Amino acid sequence: MKNLIRFLVITGLLIAGLWFFRTWFHGIFVFLYATPVIWYMLLITIILHFALFNRSPELKKIGSNAAITVSFFVFVFLLAGGLILAHIARGLTIAETVEYQTRESLPESTDSIRLMPYEVAKRYAKDSLQSSQFKLGTENIAIIDGKIQWVFPLTPDSFILTFNQKNQGIIAVDATTQAKNSKQIRQNLTIGEGMQIVDNLYWNLYRKNYFVTTDDPMYIPYNNDLYTIVGAIGYRFHFRWGIPFTVPYFKGVFIVDSAGNIEFVTPEKALEHPVLTGNRIFPENLTRTYVDAYQYHLGVLNKFFIHKDQIQIQDAAGANSSINRQPYLMNTKEGLKWFISTEPYGASHGIFKVFIVDARTGQIEIYQLPPEETLTGPVRAVDYIRRNNPSVDWSMFHSVEPLPFIRNQKLYWKLTIIPSDAAGIAFQSFIDAETNDVYQFNNQSAIINFLTGNTIDQELITDQKGTKQDLITEIKQKLKELESLLEQLTAEE
Repeated sequence: MKNLIRFLVITGLLIAGLWFFRTWFHGIFVFLYATPVIWYMLLITIILHFALFNRSPELKKIGSNAAITVSFFVFVFLLAGGLILAHIARGLTIAETVEYQTRESLPESTDSIRLMPYEVAKRYAKDSLQSSQFKLGTENIAIIDGKIQWVFPLTPDSFILTFNQKNQGIIAVDATTQAKNSKQIRQNLTIGEGMQIVDNLYWNLYRKNYFVTTDDPMYIPYNNDLYTIVGAIGYRFHFRWGIPFTVPYFKGVFIVDSAGNIEFVTPEKALEHPVLTGNRIFPENLTRTYVDAYQYHLGVLNKFFIHKDQIQIQDAAGANSSINRQPYLMNTKEGLKWFISTEPYGASHGIFKVFIVDARTGQIEIYQLPPEETLTGPVRAVDYIRRNNPSVDWSMFHSVEPLPFIRNQKLYWKLTIIPSDAAGIAFQSFIDAETNDVYQFNNQSAIINFLTGNTIDQELITDQKGTKQDLITEIKQKLKELESLLEQLTAEE
């Protein structure tokens, strides 16, 4: 009796401890929750094990250890097949249930586009940080004061400080200019990323809504307060081909004020929430998942064998490939849009279809290029920049963040060239996706002229057709003239 009581007490304490610290194990629990095929195959393996090895006299002779080993390999085999089928079933279900609408034209960009790349913004934010106790947290983009800005939270800079210091606000870097333009918004956050233990942001979010995954946090100042915004992705269970699986969906948004009050709102209410006015809501990760699933829209056989009307997403390499991943956030005259250019299945790097996803509602639209048109995608756009600048030492410079810019229905890819130490911007390049002409600027006024469609000062532009080589030739000619003049002066003396 004492042993039973001791067992129950210990078990109860373990369960209570596991419940209290459940947010620490959120990753593994949600992974198992969102991947039900794991425990489904484990259950089948257990049933097979006892059904075969306990009932068959011949199989009993091999011994319990050998039986467990055989069952383990059976489980691995079943799980591998189950995971593949679940992945296919998920993509097929998304393609069947998500509405992909068509559109006749691309959304026109506004003049307020992102000129400051992440790497340079982070360098500027670090250079303006004057604190020995805090560091920059997870970066994100937000609309502040009507401008696209890189936002970095200030989090405690050591293990000890995470227990006794509060996040001290944010540093916002204006992304619409090449110049260093950062400001700090000081505001102690009761709960935040990088803080421990019960002050941690995710400790509190997952206690409110456990079985979700989240986008990176975004910070928005509003009415003299600082809000932490975190998008939440939920999972719906499905059953197909005898396999259970889940499909992700946009479940809602966590809105956390500086006092630590958490409000969880549905996607519909998020559209009306005053803190989120004008800012993106629909999760970036979910956008890519939904677009990538389009390759299943004509069925499984087409996806793996026929490849009719099949897309693939290709990301441009750069100084930081994770930052250069699609989707790209566009500021358009129709509002904020997630932009994903896709290529046809195979070795081609031209644009096949363009997916425009509303960054607030999540509505997905497809712009289908006419058959006679060919547009260069972001992967090849990087190559044209390199070809246009043969004298640049590309081991010391990087082309980063290929962003789409659309003016008068003409698509350009804007890339920023930065030194390897991200100490500034060398120049900006715009590649005409139709003609592959390259326009390069290192002057803010010239960039604005280009964005607004005004006259471009030819002294501030280098195009693909050879003006750079012409400039070199002109300099050599000037040097010869100077040498001739120097010889004449020497002779007169």
